[in-house]
Amino acid sequence: MTYRNPSAKTGIRLSAWFPLFWLLFPPFLQADDNASASAERQVRLAMEAKLNRELSDWSQRHGLALHQRQVRVDGTAGLASQPPCPTPLRVDPPADQALPLGRIQRQVSCPAEGWRYYIRARVSAVAELPVARHRLGRGHTIQASDLTLAKRELGVTSQDWVFARDALVGQSVRRAIRADKPIRHSQVTAPNWVSLGQEVLIEAAGGGFSAVMKGVALDAGSEGQPVRVRNLSSGQVITAYPVAPGKVQTRF
Repeated sequence: MTYRNPSAKTGIRLSAWFPLFWLLFPPFLQADDNASASAERQVRLAMEAKLNRELSDWSQRHGLALHQRQVRVDGTAGLASQPPCPTPLRVDPPADQALPLGRIQRQVSCPAEGWRYYIRARVSAVAELPVARHRLGRGHTIQASDLTLAKRELGVTSQDWVFARDALVGQSVRRAIRADKPIRHSQVTAPNWVSLGQEVLIEAAGGGFSAVMKGVALDAGSEGQPVRVRNLSSGQVITAYPVAPGKVQTRF
């Protein structure tokens, strides 16, 4: 009669399953005693959260929906000697409200442990914005039919881009605009409501009186821009402000 030890069989089964269990559940079998990894992870998470908030705040101010946003935080060798921070990390705010894209640097500190580091990150995002369907020449007044929406990757140079279609319709092209390219604020301007040499109506009011007279514009100007106008009745040159196409108003 042969005697078999049940415990030996069980032991063989456990030893066979042990490598698989190790692969499936490494967090439970390997204690992370490297404090620097925890500090690095805290810094990475704090930077990602801060930069994502800055992106959200910026996009809300401009009424813009961001897509495919990505924040990649660089590693810092100096954190290898630092313990994890027992309190929330402090991430210094940016110096201005510029578009938080491209190469970004923020100071991250742990007041409780007394350490601080400048951490770099690369931030990218995609937005849907208006572009020209075709080339728009200088002096052209932009119509809604001139524009379409397209997704473009944002970067450091995107700060000057126009993000709203409504902000472009009715504007005058100052510098030629290429098709399918983002449009910059510096490429457009408010259209002139008064042209040089144009006959205009002058509205004057104040002190309980009002009058309307004819004049000739000696300058070109857009809404609210001061222009010189010669009163055709008196010959006097006054300063007035365009309030509508072909109409100016004096201010007392």
